[in-house]
Amino acid sequence: MIKPGFLILLLAALLSGCITQKRCAERYPSAERSNIYVQHDTITNVKDSLIPMPADSGLIKALLECQDGKVVVKEILEVKPGKRVVPFFSVQNNVLTTGAKIDSSSIYFAWKETHIRESRIESRTIEKTVFKVSGFQNFLIWSGRIAWAVIVMLFAIKLIRFYIKRKLPL
Repeated sequence: MIKPGFLILLLAALLSGCITQKRCAERYPSAERSNIYVQHDTITNVKDSLIPMPADSGLIKALLECQDGKVVVKEILEVKPGKRVVPFFSVQNNVLTTGAKIDSSSIYFAWKETHIRESRIESRTIEKTVFKVSGFQNFLIWSGRIAWAVIVMLFAIKLIRFYIKRKLPL
């Protein structure tokens, strides 16, 4: 009969060799290489727009008179420049030239938007270690196989003898 103390000792010896996967990974880290590739993509979008400009005008009021057969500006009564326009006038050879009014217009405006997108690609390569059996370990493997074959044969012979003695009493 197996004693309980021996059974507990046998169970403790069997379980002391167990290790969890987490502890195994901490003790024996795998050979691993990590490569991180950073890829930069530049995207450029061309955008355009029209900016409407309101109408603008200016005003000049002047008194003109005739001297020696020529038109002469006697007095400027009022000058109102616009926001974008300064009115002008000139009198040359009895010809009055003036300008000041600008119609509504639009300005074509184009710009570029540039966005830089960064992508990180991480590749991991796990290298498995290949264990090679040494000559001594190979000897132990073969001698263990032979020993187990001998033990099984001896046990079979003992079992056969036991059954033969039981069935055929001499």
